[in-house]
Amino acid sequence: MATSSKALLVALIGVVACPLLICIEVVTFVLVGMGTFDEGNPLFGKVATSAAVILMGAVILALPVKAFMMGARARKAISSSDTFVAGASKALASQVISGILAAGVVIVQILLVLLASRVCSLEGCWPAS
Repeated sequence: MATSSKALLVALIGVVACPLLICIEVVTFVLVGMGTFDEGNPLFGKVATSAAVILMGAVILALPVKAFMMGARARKAISSSDTFVAGASKALASQVISGILAAGVVIVQILLVLLASRVCSLEGCWPAS
């Protein structure tokens, strides 16, 4: 399988996997929030569960970043080749798809951080009147 095809495949897998993983992360976030809100829980448990949510967000972001890097490598290999190599459009498509996906994942992670810091609520991020 060509490098550009692999990059496109990873980007398309990310389109399916990232929303599912984000749903799992949001459920975990809510459960962690319920656990950390209780005063009786030890500090180590609160820190460990919060770190797990942060690590989960980093792993979710890793998939589109990897697809973007694979697409960039494939485009560089295609452009530096002396002969005609097919797959430039696949490499570009993988970069576009993974770029949009990475932007969406970053937006969700920022929203989760704002929710965790209580700057925003599920009703919005504007100041209360």
